[in-house]
Amino acid sequence: MISKDQLAASMTRECDICKHLYTKLGPDAWDYRPTPSQRSTIELLRYLAACGIGAVKSMAEQNWKLFGEYTDRAKAMPADEFPAAMDRQKAELESFFRSVDEQTLGTQLASLPGGGKLPLGEAIMNGPLKWLAAYKLQLFLYAKATGAVEIGTANAWAGIDWKG
Repeated sequence: MISKDQLAASMTRECDICKHLYTKLGPDAWDYRPTPSQRSTIELLRYLAACGIGAVKSMAEQNWKLFGEYTDRAKAMPADEFPAAMDRQKAELESFFRSVDEQTLGTQLASLPGGGKLPLGEAIMNGPLKWLAAYKLQLFLYAKATGAVEIGTANAWAGIDWKG
């Protein structure tokens, strides 16, 4: 069984990797959009800056209106504020996990965005943690598509530049 410390560490690690990938984006990347219906890079950064903690708090408090409050605070974020926004999200995630006990994660039911309920810990693992990982990979692909041809697997999964 995964512990709350392991879940917290996984989520905050995804935030760190996103910050690393951000450093691979050039100034021309912000408006990049693979297709008209997909997020631009700056829109993706704004979503990443809020989707982890916004969903965790929404699930814990069974109030999805909170998610909008988190995404609203990132709505006008300039690209250069992304690292600080991710640090803030990490701090908020760490604070949340310090404030919740293992029993609550295993027994408190969390409301899911599409309806239904799961135990809070399972909901966090299957929602916000996976969202951070998935959108991190989208950021990786955007970086590659906008010129960061030197990055590879180590950048995407470990947040490091491979020196092999």
